[in-house]
Amino acid sequence: MSRRLITGATVWAGPACTPAQAWLLVDGGRIAGTGTAGPPPADEVLDLAGCHVLPGFVDAHLHLTQAAWYPHGGDAWRWRGLADALDAVRAVAAAEPSAPWLLFWDAARWRWPEGRLPTAAELDQAAPGRRVLISTADMHRGAVSPAGFAAAGLPVRGPAREFGDDITRDRRGRPTGELWEAAFGVALQRALTDAQDHTGGGTSAVLAAEARRCLSLGITHAHDPYVPPSWHGQMGSLRLATALRLSWATGPAAGMHTPAPGPAAAPGGPYGEAGREVKLFADGGDRCAIQLPSRAALGLLRGAVQQSVRLRRPGPLREALRRKLAIGPRHVHTPYLRYTDPELARLMADYAGAGIRMRIHALGNLAGEQAARLLRQVGVPPQLATIDHLLLLDPATAGRVAASGAAVSYQPGFIPRYGDMLTGMRVDRYATMLGGRLLLQVGVPLVISSDHPSGPLDPLANLRAAVDRRLPSDRELQPEQALSRQQAVRAATVTAAASLGAPGAGGIQPGEPADLVICNGDPFAPATRVTQTWVAGTVAWSG
Repeated sequence: MSRRLITGATVWAGPACTPAQAWLLVDGGRIAGTGTAGPPPADEVLDLAGCHVLPGFVDAHLHLTQAAWYPHGGDAWRWRGLADALDAVRAVAAAEPSAPWLLFWDAARWRWPEGRLPTAAELDQAAPGRRVLISTADMHRGAVSPAGFAAAGLPVRGPAREFGDDITRDRRGRPTGELWEAAFGVALQRALTDAQDHTGGGTSAVLAAEARRCLSLGITHAHDPYVPPSWHGQMGSLRLATALRLSWATGPAAGMHTPAPGPAAAPGGPYGEAGREVKLFADGGDRCAIQLPSRAALGLLRGAVQQSVRLRRPGPLREALRRKLAIGPRHVHTPYLRYTDPELARLMADYAGAGIRMRIHALGNLAGEQAARLLRQVGVPPQLATIDHLLLLDPATAGRVAASGAAVSYQPGFIPRYGDMLTGMRVDRYATMLGGRLLLQVGVPLVISSDHPSGPLDPLANLRAAVDRRLPSDRELQPEQALSRQQAVRAATVTAAASLGAPGAGGIQPGEPADLVICNGDPFAPATRVTQTWVAGTVAWSG
């Protein structure tokens, strides 16, 4: 290993990620020094004039084992309604007669004039007898054909307590094919497992391709927030086959959104570059638990009416009227918490007692409040908890989160992807959306992650979204919540690593691992791209 000196570049150095034109010395796999005075001697000098050198991006919430299968399914993002969906199902069924499942990802159902996914009967008519799964963009909801429903082992007429409203039923109690949360997670896990079995030895190549894609974007460490217990061996093998740093969380074997089974079911270590971790869901996706001022009830209804008028179909209004809403004298809330307080507190105490970190999905402020309050009540150490998302927030909830000491992993990349949908619903009038600045102001350790494939994978795009908060309509969403450039880089690198207890929490400074991202210009300029990714002093990707 040689001493390599980088000169001429802007280096985002130290735990504060302060940008300055400086030299950077790498000795073997670690950073040996950085500065602006005369550079030290080296075996190799790399002149990177005009480039920027950042700490490696640590994506603390990246569903690698699920995203890896997206290229092996259909892209539903461009569908504009039921006709597009069913045409695509027919075409793929004819083209792939031996596929165990016909998989389609990223359906933006809220843009469809019908406001609903295909029914099981419609899917079966398009692809008779085939197992079909259509996932919405958030991976919390989908549509499944009758054959897929049976293959997943879901109850046709099961007791309500098993899946409850997670299986939509018609007036006769028959499944319509629409699945939510736990039921959808079971079908998704069955489909992915069958796809792996069908691929056989090719599974390692599928995962390796996704790892290479991460490296090509400057990601040096990917943390998968849910890997079923039976897939831990695959992650261990992938870790040996790629330069990408990997870590992951576990959860129930049945599927990601199923209630967590407790620490006894968690596989033993290692869990890659971070400690043992489990994924818990305080609320859902479309069915997130939010609390808003009472005046919001009429505003949300008006938003749905306006969207229906724009689409000239009743879909958005029909969808809004299906959503549960509890109206009180001061607040309205959606009753979609996945656990009661005693249930969640007991799980927290059990996992913390076993030394297992908790990654708690809380999309809405009501779920965030519950998670933060119970973390403090149970006495969970800050290093054992991360709250994911907090898409909708209010100052009181932010204060509770700060008091819990937990880090928050949020996804500014949701703004260009889902922002117009949320503002069309008028939610931004009543709550802070992706309030990065608010969380930093109250002292929360803030992490930028992707939640890919639900959000965009590219870290540079996510950094820019955190700073410019630009909607597809080109206006800014709550610009007072924008991060500074340094805050954004820090959240995507050193704070992300610290939240996992992983290498890189010190940033670019002597003694830290030489995990680096080299960009061909200012990382916040739209045309800038990653040209090299270094992991432990080795060029892991170049292009």
